[in-house]
Amino acid sequence: MASLSSSKSWVLAVVLALGTGFSACGTHPILQRSSDYGEEIRARKPDPKKVTEGEGVRLSVALQKSLSTDPLSAERIGLLKFIQNSKAKGPKFASSQSSVCEKRFHAAPECAFLRSDWLESFLEEEEGLDQSDQEVALKTSQRASSQKLTRAMKRKHSKVIEAVRRSLLKGVSERVDGQIEGDIYRALKKVDGWSSGLEEFAKRLGTQEKCENSELYVYLGLKGEEYFPDEVKMNQVLSLYRKADQCNLQNTSDKYVQLARFRLGLLSIVKNDCKESQAVFTRLSKMGANDYSTRALYWNAYCARAESNKEEFLASFDELFKTNPLGYHTLTINHGDSILVENITKPMDPIVKTRTSLEGPFNLWIKLLEDFDRIGAASAVYSLLAPVRKNPETMLRLEPGVRLYLSTFSFRAKDMIALFRMLDSVFRTQSEYVVDSTLRLFYPLRFSETIVQEAKKVNPLLVAALIRQESAFQETVKSRVGAVGLMQLMPATARLMDRKVKRASLLRPEVNIRIGVRYFQALIDRFGGDVELALASYNAGAEVVDRWQKRYPTKNRLLFLDLMPYAETRNYVTLIGRNYYWYTKIYGDQLKDPKGIADTTPSEFRGMKSD
Repeated sequence: MASLSSSKSWVLAVVLALGTGFSACGTHPILQRSSDYGEEIRARKPDPKKVTEGEGVRLSVALQKSLSTDPLSAERIGLLKFIQNSKAKGPKFASSQSSVCEKRFHAAPECAFLRSDWLESFLEEEEGLDQSDQEVALKTSQRASSQKLTRAMKRKHSKVIEAVRRSLLKGVSERVDGQIEGDIYRALKKVDGWSSGLEEFAKRLGTQEKCENSELYVYLGLKGEEYFPDEVKMNQVLSLYRKADQCNLQNTSDKYVQLARFRLGLLSIVKNDCKESQAVFTRLSKMGANDYSTRALYWNAYCARAESNKEEFLASFDELFKTNPLGYHTLTINHGDSILVENITKPMDPIVKTRTSLEGPFNLWIKLLEDFDRIGAASAVYSLLAPVRKNPETMLRLEPGVRLYLSTFSFRAKDMIALFRMLDSVFRTQSEYVVDSTLRLFYPLRFSETIVQEAKKVNPLLVAALIRQESAFQETVKSRVGAVGLMQLMPATARLMDRKVKRASLLRPEVNIRIGVRYFQALIDRFGGDVELALASYNAGAEVVDRWQKRYPTKNRLLFLDLMPYAETRNYVTLIGRNYYWYTKIYGDQLKDPKGIADTTPSEFRGMKSD
């Protein structure tokens, strides 16, 4: 998102972030590798034949129309229209009509989709109730801490935060009355500087035998990180993260322990201590899939290759490729290229599966999608795709061929978010489906004429990669913070580029792209042509990126990108880098202006060449 803001909410920096300190020289040791294991990596290329050859319904056919051949009786059409009209009047009205639907249409099971809790019931039935007590407790605490407070409650709670702040400055670790999750970071946000009290507190916490709450270790460590690259602060923060790690060796769900381990693993690499890094990342991997899994696998492989541990390197690569075959870190581990790229050199048409073998409501859901699609009820299709948008992990229960079939409904309903999430789930579980036809769905190219016309200095495919990430090519989308249109411009930012532009006009593709490209080009110029820093600035603000460069003075660009304290920005840059790679492979020879796109300077992603 393009923004004037020079800083993000600290919650982004501390809840989901990672960071580290550096030695005074400000360099990162470049680990030497004895082999790139290129032949072994190439041998792992999946064979798309098993999903593209043989008998069955083809993706190209499924994209054109619903494949259902069941006749639509007058009664079923009446049921579909009743559900459609009820949903169109809002969720409350639709829910009130569920019992009417059941009476009128002889207890038709489709009437359940009118109830307000249909989505929760739909997901719960398939997910089961076998979660551990720890998982349930974690989700409960997350919901409780995210509840909105009234103004009166906020005023009352501000006193609690102030009490927490005073307590921390005094070096007291006990929770104060009324303290809830997140109050430590709220209190530390109000602390200017790293006082002697905080320094002594950090020293004591990192060395004492007693274990404290992992939240305290992480938030205090992140506060100390603000004063990197000071070596003393780095050692203090290291001790806090190590304590959080060692105090929770049996914990499998604590998000703060996950963060502490991720940070500790990266700091160990900075210290050129791959032994500790790999041990920590191994413990992190045993905590299940989390926000840091992909990066942990990459750096584990990085260390394994540096130490000529071929077996561990290939094991890490296999898991990384399995879980994120298209990703930035997967490309980097193969020197900025993909073993899948050959799959887009010739047309391939994979086979879809129209029904699942699973029990439960899935097949009824698919049939409803088919029938609404047949009668042209795009809004009803969009409504029924809510599980894909809200909880795509649930879709992993379905066979990849079924998920590929479901993506065709997203495509016709122009639900790009559901389309991308569904295809992503397919690729992450069966990379054989990564072929030319599916990649063109996953990386669409819209507004190409406008992009080429406006992107005189910026590579047009980079602009397309950015738009895909910002808005999924939905020109009228608006964010919760006020960003508008294809390139998600803040109105104030847009007015810097064009004082006469109005907010409403930013919904027009030609206006939004013209101003967005101009702003992005200005950031590229500001950072001397450095695309990655410009992208980080587009999301977080240029002044913030300036501070990060001083805080994390590493020569390893991918390490710097992974050290960026905002999770949103960290993911933003690497996702657009991933997008750009695949856009160039798919459309590099097709999208041309009169001079030819080859005349536009290719955009360099240094992080992808870090390994």
